[in-house]
Amino acid sequence: MGLFDLFGGRHQPAARPTSVTFTLDNVGHRYEDNGVGLLPTSLTIGPDTRRVAVIGLNGSGKTTLLKLLDGAITASVGTVAVTVGFGSGVDDEVLNPAVKRDLKRIEDLIGRVRREEIPNSYYQAKDIREAIDQPLKKHKVPESERQQIIGDLFSHFDLTSVARQPASALDSEKRHLLAIASALSFSPAAIVADEPTKGLDEIGSAHVARALFSYDKQVIFATHDIDLIQRPEYAIDRVLVLNEHELVFDGTPADAATFYNNLIRQQYEASKR
Repeated sequence: MGLFDLFGGRHQPAARPTSVTFTLDNVGHRYEDNGVGLLPTSLTIGPDTRRVAVIGLNGSGKTTLLKLLDGAITASVGTVAVTVGFGSGVDDEVLNPAVKRDLKRIEDLIGRVRREEIPNSYYQAKDIREAIDQPLKKHKVPESERQQIIGDLFSHFDLTSVARQPASALDSEKRHLLAIASALSFSPAAIVADEPTKGLDEIGSAHVARALFSYDKQVIFATHDIDLIQRPEYAIDRVLVLNEHELVFDGTPADAATFYNNLIRQQYEASKR
């Protein structure tokens, strides 16, 4: 039995997701205090762009956009659709995060990474290996499969040497890596990551970025690191630039970096007038 079998649904047990497409149709969001999170936006992110970066100044709407994509918040206006493909012979599944049953499926299929945040339960576990093992055991994943999952993740994300340490003993870089490994433990179809290298120095950021982008998953992530999105080894396909809660640019990393730097320069000059 594979991990996807645990989640049920209308597909045959052998069906595993092969692609995910996020579609925003005139989607906007306002928070309870009536503050604008995102102005109405139409956007499609499909499997043809497996590494998508979202950049913008603080408060520009990056986190709101990511939360709309992964279902953490629902749209105030417009419609979000998450289309999961299963390959030849199996119908695509179209999910709406505003529908409770669909949201549960989305939470199973999309891994969420929030900087270096890890589940609170991890701090109660004896060590980080046990922390990841417990939810897998709860979902009745066989022990041999659990050990394989944990071993592969810890090896890829350089956590093997600290596997028997409690979460509270980890440094910031290891917590960032553990947050990503945790999101991947149930083999999601894609990862949505909010600033997965935030707060790290250049060496730590490079270590986390290499581990994340070398893992074979579709990744949509927010960052302030303009150098990171242009590094060829990370193979970023597409960059979205947000400004004042609005999508203002959608293109290649090089063009996005130029656009963003000019935008910051213009705003700085305007602030001096």
